[in-house]
Amino acid sequence: MKKIFLLVIMVSLAACSTMQPPRYSISVDNVQALKEYENVSLMVSDFTQSTPFNSSCRLMGPIEPADGLTFPEFIGKAFNDELKMAGIYSETGTKISGDITKVDFSSTSGLTNGFWDISIVLKSSNGNSIAASNKYTFKSGFDAITACNATADALSPAVQDLIQSAVTNPEFKKLL
Repeated sequence: MKKIFLLVIMVSLAACSTMQPPRYSISVDNVQALKEYENVSLMVSDFTQSTPFNSSCRLMGPIEPADGLTFPEFIGKAFNDELKMAGIYSETGTKISGDITKVDFSSTSGLTNGFWDISIVLKSSNGNSIAASNKYTFKSGFDAITACNATADALSPAVQDLIQSAVTNPEFKKLL
């Protein structure tokens, strides 16, 4: 009886974990693409999320960005980090705001694969806007612990690819 009680307690505690992706890391490809705009200065001033998002991963718990950030804050900070590394970030330059129009993930696509599907709209202070989206796929795993941790770990590269789809879009220069 005592063993069953301990097993129930351990399973209950394990089912309430929050998976937290690592901090965003800069993409060399994104920095190289942004260096093409060396004579401009800009910043991402605000990011919002106009779409609902269910952050629950199986029965493990939610996936939440690192450092207590919301998804809009995480993506906005990622953009600004890339701009800073490219040497074109400036608080006095062109302001770009963003809106997350889609954010979805799966840790069970094809049973042991997963994906992050993210779409955004970027709007410039000059009145122009562009849309960007990315569906990032990865190996997740069969069991919930492995799959949900892999899903959390895949957020940073999914955002890297989302930013790349925005900054390599020929329409991006209209925002500047």
